[in-house]
Amino acid sequence: MSSKCNGDCSCAGKVDMENSDKRETAENQTNDIDDVWGDDDIEELDNTTADIKRMHSKQGYLDGITNAKESSLQDGFDDLFPKGAELGIIVGNILGSLISSNDEELFEKAKAELNISQVLHKKYFDEELELKSNSEHELIAKWQNVVQNL
Repeated sequence: MSSKCNGDCSCAGKVDMENSDKRETAENQTNDIDDVWGDDDIEELDNTTADIKRMHSKQGYLDGITNAKESSLQDGFDDLFPKGAELGIIVGNILGSLISSNDEELFEKAKAELNISQVLHKKYFDEELELKSNSEHELIAKWQNVVQNL
């Protein structure tokens, strides 16, 4: 306390104010210490840790799914590419025969029907991607018959 009481009551308010300010400062310092070591920080840390765990778990799941899809895709490609290539060669032979026949209308019709999206349409294949009708592609067989009858 910087001011001393000299007996008149006019300084009593000042002393009480100074003491009150000191008490508030001490309480604020105590609250600051509680903020540093308080339970709120532990809850925030737990939430942050949970968020990090969730993020890593999600990323691990996505990585696993991606790797499995890539592996399955490669296996499917390896198994089915030769079959698709074989169908493509047959379609190319049909179109080549039709173009050499000089029947442009028939060639354009075959080109439209033997489009890759038509040849590989799911209606011609089963769940294992094998041809449904006795290992003969109906659309290709139709056009092979047309070419043979030229």
